[in-house]
Amino acid sequence: MTIIKFLNKLHINTYTIILIFLAFLAGLFKEIIIISIIIIIHEFGHFYALNKYSWNVKRIDIFPFGGITKTDDKIDKPLKEELIISIMGPLFQEILFIIILIFYKYNIMDTYFYKLFKDYNITMLFFNLMPIIPLDGSKILNILLNKIFNFRISYILNIIISIIFLIVFAIIFKSDSSYYLIIVFLIYQILYSYKNRYIVYNRFILEKRLKKSNYIKYKKVNNVKKMYRNKRNLIKKDGSYITEYKYINKK
Repeated sequence: MTIIKFLNKLHINTYTIILIFLAFLAGLFKEIIIISIIIIIHEFGHFYALNKYSWNVKRIDIFPFGGITKTDDKIDKPLKEELIISIMGPLFQEILFIIILIFYKYNIMDTYFYKLFKDYNITMLFFNLMPIIPLDGSKILNILLNKIFNFRISYILNIIISIIFLIVFAIIFKSDSSYYLIIVFLIYQILYSYKNRYIVYNRFILEKRLKKSNYIKYKKVNNVKKMYRNKRNLIKKDGSYITEYKYINKK
């Protein structure tokens, strides 16, 4: 059952537990309940799609300001699948809001709770759709970049765009100390992605070496560093083009 699989992968971060405890002490019971529900439903949306496509989910970390679903699968997965997985989180979040709206319309929920839920939902939705690593906005952006550019360029561009938007975000909310922890977390995630760029690229190359691509579309490139995702790359060698699998395994 999908829900049980989801719960088995769920891991609540230590800082999240501490924040929940402090929130209860401060009397912010409704606030922390609403935020927790939104985050969990959002991550369940991602997990639902991941499970449908049989992706290998390692764990789902729940932080005070959102969640991160970690997978252990090959990089060159279909971009269509990755797009659907990325948008399912926000989609489930909005389905939850529609349910809350129906409860409110039929007087099952009081006005204060509804407005609180609405405000938190809108804030978290727009925040999550910003193109900053590791938010869903950056994943959607990376998919679009990979449709245009090769894997290496797409990866670097995603990091550069993340930095730009993070700077803008930090400037806008520089006077609000409640966002400092989020900014530090995002900086760490971007730096981590940059630090591991060669590892990620080498893993991408290894995938191409171990298994022949079954993608239909071909892409001619001058060297192995310019290979694309979701393509059968034809690499130039001695004036002619050979498949990525033959090229890599002959080196």
